[in-house]
Amino acid sequence: MKLGPKAIKDDWADWLNAFWLMWLWVLLLVALIILVPFAGVVYFCLCCHRCKLGCPACQSDVNRRRILWSICLLLILPFIAGSMGLAFLSNGMLERGLDNTKIAIEMGSVDTCNFLKDVSDHIRHLFVKNYQELETHLVTTIVEAPKHLFKDLNDVAEGNAVAELNRIIGNIVPAIQNIKLAKQAQADTKEVSLRLRNALRGVKRDVNHAAVVLCGSFDCMKFLQTSGIEYMDTSRCLHLDEVPESDRMLVDLNNMYKDIKGRPGRWIARLRGVSKKIKDEMARVSPPIIRDIRKGGVLFTKEAARIEEIIDVVMSDIHIGTMRASRAFEDLYDKFNETRQYVVQYIAVSLLGILSILVLSLIVGCLAPRPTGASNEYFTKRIAAYMMILAMILIYCALSVMLGVVLFYFVIGGVAYKGACAPLREMKSSALLKQLDSEIDLRTMFSFRNMDVPAVNVSADPIRVSSVIKACQGNDYLFNFLDENRIFDIDDFLRLRIVTPVERKQDTNLDLSKEFILTEEDRNVFLNRMENTEGGLFHSDLWLDLICEDLSILNLDHMGQSIRALGRSLSWNNYAAASVAFENAYVSLVSVKANFYYGLEKNFRLMAKHLKIIDEAVLYENYNLGDSIKILKEKVVAAEKFIRDQGTSYITSLGQNLTAVVEDQIKNYIRMIVREAQTKIGYCRPLTYIYDRGLELVCNRMVDPINGYWMGVVMAAFLLMPVLCISHRLQCLYKQHKVPPIRAIRATHTCPFCNGDLSRTSGGHIVVIGPDSAETKSFHVENTIEEIVNINDGDGKNKLD
Repeated sequence: MKLGPKAIKDDWADWLNAFWLMWLWVLLLVALIILVPFAGVVYFCLCCHRCKLGCPACQSDVNRRRILWSICLLLILPFIAGSMGLAFLSNGMLERGLDNTKIAIEMGSVDTCNFLKDVSDHIRHLFVKNYQELETHLVTTIVEAPKHLFKDLNDVAEGNAVAELNRIIGNIVPAIQNIKLAKQAQADTKEVSLRLRNALRGVKRDVNHAAVVLCGSFDCMKFLQTSGIEYMDTSRCLHLDEVPESDRMLVDLNNMYKDIKGRPGRWIARLRGVSKKIKDEMARVSPPIIRDIRKGGVLFTKEAARIEEIIDVVMSDIHIGTMRASRAFEDLYDKFNETRQYVVQYIAVSLLGILSILVLSLIVGCLAPRPTGASNEYFTKRIAAYMMILAMILIYCALSVMLGVVLFYFVIGGVAYKGACAPLREMKSSALLKQLDSEIDLRTMFSFRNMDVPAVNVSADPIRVSSVIKACQGNDYLFNFLDENRIFDIDDFLRLRIVTPVERKQDTNLDLSKEFILTEEDRNVFLNRMENTEGGLFHSDLWLDLICEDLSILNLDHMGQSIRALGRSLSWNNYAAASVAFENAYVSLVSVKANFYYGLEKNFRLMAKHLKIIDEAVLYENYNLGDSIKILKEKVVAAEKFIRDQGTSYITSLGQNLTAVVEDQIKNYIRMIVREAQTKIGYCRPLTYIYDRGLELVCNRMVDPINGYWMGVVMAAFLLMPVLCISHRLQCLYKQHKVPPIRAIRATHTCPFCNGDLSRTSGGHIVVIGPDSAETKSFHVENTIEEIVNINDGDGKNKLD
């Protein structure tokens, strides 16, 4: 906001008419500015020296009046000094406020620009970049839809069983190789386990002989019953007689592989034919969906640009309003700063001189004596009277200038307050908001264009930008304000249909009723050969239930320590042979473990490894080989039936479901946009803070100091008017002369010649010398001879002289 053309032309009539009380105040100031110089001329020409002489004998009344007026002047002077202190303080605040406000304005401008950029970036990211990511995801999903649809068909129709059968038959050769390796490890294990079992039996025999024959005590017999040594050689890990032989299994697997080799490839080829038909169907359905998705991207890009345009218009106007209001007095300062400085300095020097002279005159008036009329008087109250007159001259000279400055600052300060501060403090219509209210109606400028959604943001009353400043505040969000004023309704997006609803008709060329995977020979001959053979019974549990990968289950360490402890507990005198036998048994167990454990555990683990590899290669869901093939064959037959009977309708429904999934994801994206716009985009608190801070700085640091300055000056000016009257009174009182007291003379003799000190004069007059060495003549009745007094001679002389 800058000064308008009327301010440049000094045309204040409209502003004064708007506030009629201002007319009285302005007329009063103008009248005083004009009348004060004339009053000064009249005073000094007619009234300055017209002071009452007073009564020399009435000294007490003069003193009382002088003290009274001095006290009144002393009471007024501090108020004048305080008023000027307020004015000078306000002037200093104005000087500092301009520089500080410029910095604050620049910071506010940068903050507002950053805020606008963040909001625009957020809109761009939300509407454009996020949709591009969604578009990429959806298009990729549609392009890869045949794979997913074929997978879903396989899951529903158990079509994966074909792949499982292919896997089992393809892994028969590796399974045969692992069975051979497991067979070799099994042979080695049997030999080592037999030797270990015989060794443990020998140790058991030695311990029984030592306990029963050599010892025979209660402790030895109890050890045989409680230690478990009698069952040490009976563990299942050492008896592998029941482990199945794999020779027949190898023969069955070889025969099956020779018969069925090559057939799984034909099964997979037939299943891929079904996949090709699904892909062709999706190629017919996908292009319209992809076209709608990309059309939605173009639409959201346009809407993002339109919303950014709305935000830029609204917030740029707010920013411009903030800058204009903050610069309310900058051009005034630039135009009148030089002249204003001279006037301020003139007033400051004048008032400082006036106050100094008044204070000094009061001091002189209190200390100096009153004049008596003698020619040799210098330091008297007459000096104070002259100083009072000088102060009055300065007051008359400064008063009109001060009132002129008051008038100027009052008008400019009032305009600035009403234009810049009132909108913020009163939140009412003002010149600032009227300037911001352009002729652009936001509700008609922005709407959904080139869209099928009917515009709902058309209201009867136009929406002006200034209302944004007053409404977008605090914890509100910009889109909520735009929605409330029907400028832009973000909820309109919820009514958009990106994907065009088109009825998906079944393709007549899609016919799966004659599709098959397995031939009659495959079902009844080749896949049934493993059902009643030993090879079909293969499962690793047949071996793993009988072998021990960890021989710690034999617990030979504990058994050896128990035998050794028993031998050492026997008395050497009575059971020496038994103690030696138990110690030898302990040494034998240690030797057995060292010689057999490592090799046997190695063979067990090798067997388990190969058997588990076979399980993973040829078994399905942990069934044995024959059951696995049987179950998978049944699933393939069921898949064939499903594809022939329901495949066509199922693929059609999957295509429709794909369209629904795409549309649902787009709707979720739109709901996310609406939610983000209403809760995260365009938060008004930062903008309100910038706006309020800018205007507060202008008002507190520029407009308020201007008003404070003229208030201080006007108070000082009005206080100087009674000072004029008091100064006149005091200067008159200071001019009054003082009559010295007459010295009393008592005559001791009636004859004048008897008093040698008195100079006798004619008519009885005597010379009296006062305290100031001045000679005066006094008539003394007692010293006058009656005859002399009554002399009537023509020359009037005393005949006695």
